[in-house]
Amino acid sequence: MAVQELERECNYNGQQSVVKLVHDSDKDLFSVDGLIPLLAVESDEEQSTGDWKSRVLQKFGVLVERDENNNKWISREKTWELLKVLGVQDSFHGDLGLGQDLQTHDTDQDDDDEEEEDEDNAGEEGGGGNFSNGAAIRTNTIRGEELETREFSTDSPLKRAINDHKLGSPLKKLKPAETFNSAEFFTHDLQLSSPLTVQPAKKPLTDFQPDDRVKLEHLLQHILFPDGQSVQFEAALANMGNSYSQTRLNLDIPIDEHGNTALHWLCSIANVRLTKDLIRNGAERLLGDKTGESALVKAVKSVNNYDSGTFEELLDFLYPCLIVVDDMGRTVLHHIVITSGMPGCAAAAKYYLDILMGWIVKKQAREFDGERDIILSTLDLKWFINCVLNARDINGDTCLNIASRLGNVSIVEALLDYGADPRISNNSGLRPVDFGAGATKLEATQSHDADVDRSMAASGPDSTVLINNIQTLINTISQDYDMEIKQHKEQLSKLHADLNDQRKLLTASRDKLAQGRQLRDDHTQLTEQISNIHQAIVEEDADFKKVSGELGIDDESLDMAEFDADEPFRIDFIYDFLEKKLQSEYSGDLKQFLDNASLNSLLSQLMTENSGQEESIPPEGLLRARICAYEKNEHKLNESLQAVREKQAHLEGRFRRVLSLCLKVDEDKVDGMLDGLLQAISTEDPEDIDTDELQTFLSKHTV
Repeated sequence: MAVQELERECNYNGQQSVVKLVHDSDKDLFSVDGLIPLLAVESDEEQSTGDWKSRVLQKFGVLVERDENNNKWISREKTWELLKVLGVQDSFHGDLGLGQDLQTHDTDQDDDDEEEEDEDNAGEEGGGGNFSNGAAIRTNTIRGEELETREFSTDSPLKRAINDHKLGSPLKKLKPAETFNSAEFFTHDLQLSSPLTVQPAKKPLTDFQPDDRVKLEHLLQHILFPDGQSVQFEAALANMGNSYSQTRLNLDIPIDEHGNTALHWLCSIANVRLTKDLIRNGAERLLGDKTGESALVKAVKSVNNYDSGTFEELLDFLYPCLIVVDDMGRTVLHHIVITSGMPGCAAAAKYYLDILMGWIVKKQAREFDGERDIILSTLDLKWFINCVLNARDINGDTCLNIASRLGNVSIVEALLDYGADPRISNNSGLRPVDFGAGATKLEATQSHDADVDRSMAASGPDSTVLINNIQTLINTISQDYDMEIKQHKEQLSKLHADLNDQRKLLTASRDKLAQGRQLRDDHTQLTEQISNIHQAIVEEDADFKKVSGELGIDDESLDMAEFDADEPFRIDFIYDFLEKKLQSEYSGDLKQFLDNASLNSLLSQLMTENSGQEESIPPEGLLRARICAYEKNEHKLNESLQAVREKQAHLEGRFRRVLSLCLKVDEDKVDGMLDGLLQAISTEDPEDIDTDELQTFLSKHTV
């Protein structure tokens, strides 16, 4: 870093003071540390309290750059401005060229101001008509057509933006018109159709490879955050070409999640030099982010270009963004007005507005290729007022409408002076004039309307025709209303009929569903009973085979389906007589037969019908033995039946215990809840309930 120190004795406030400047010739920056004490005295800032240096810099609107040693550096122009504030600029006049260009610029600007003021005075003496807001009208002949263009008087914001030397900083003054001739214009992204119209911003790119973004990010990092000395764009571009020879450099790739490109970010931080380099190398200026905001919108949404005074120079490269609107249909003027409502941004917004309108007016001084640049060839004050200044967003708001609601008087007055129409309403019917904007401008129109009203009142309207027209209108409306009511009633009746049909279908479906569930429950119960019977048969067969084996009966000789255990002990003629009697007189009802039949009568009848067969009856002792055996068998069967019943009762008790634990109720209340429980689980799939497994579990855990 090449550093040169300049130390001068200066007369400051009647006293001799030493002012020391440090100049970095590589970056053309000056250290502000030597000026801060004098600036503190100038601003009456106490130097012993807190961070007084930062407060001093903030009071004078100084934007500094810091190096690795935390030293504060400012530009050549800002240094000259601060020297003028302190009144010591003469001591450094001519050192390293400091102040020469600015001095020449100030002199030329003063001359231009005087010439323009003379022209304005001459125009006023010539009888030019004036609006109430100070804007004059004159007629110029352009291309054989008579066009009305606005020429602003010396008290208008646009003239003040051009002529005022106290805009806040010498950096913020408009450049003289002749400097436009040296501006460089680019037309690589201006393939637009004719006639020129306001159009939405282009959508962010999505078709790119990850390596493309990596190359772009490395390029920006190499330029913005160099390891050593500052790197020129072309040199960095060449280095990236060597490092990423197989990857195409695309400057339009979004570099954040909001769709902002490198151009958006550089305009936001007021880096004009790198912005120009990107555009020169093909960066697309009509690209928006994900909300459609262009790079110029990003520039006016921050105060960086205001602090550094770079907005006018930025317009030389970003003027195509003037015809672009975002997804809300808002132009750059909409965003300038919205920015004016943010804390601490009102002055910056006013600066952006004045510089932009001044840039439009001085466009005629530029040299450009009209065939290749349709924007510059079309973008005059009349087109800008009609297409941009009075443009409406999706809510119908113009920039003047928004400014009126925000209540920024200086912005409202400036927009009115520039030609904004206060009578354009938004989608809610609200106009700027409803908020008091442009009220004086409409006095002449209102006076004319009053004259028309008085003439109409004098002539008097034809009341008969008026009444007939109103009556006809009312009749038409009534007929339309009746027709619509009739149509709605027919539709409603049809809907009610359809609803009733659907209700009937729903009721029938519910009945079928209930029947189906009942059949399913019955089937489940019968299936379970059959399963229990089959299991009992299997157990009885096993017991029978066991007993048969003990008695020496061959299992293979027994037909289990036709086996009768009583057959060997049966007396055939007695059995046949009783069987015939049971079937013929009692229809097979054994209980009725036993209750009603008389033993003596049966015996007498038996002996009468079967006389001569007494010899086939076994001896008395054998019969008594058989009776005793049958009684023993009956006793065992009763005991088995009782055991089965006890087992069943015990199993039911176990089930009742399980239900009481699940339902958290007493066991004696479970029986009263069975019907409700069965209804509650009737919708469950019976296949999901394994009763066999439950019975097995209970039997294993029987106490």
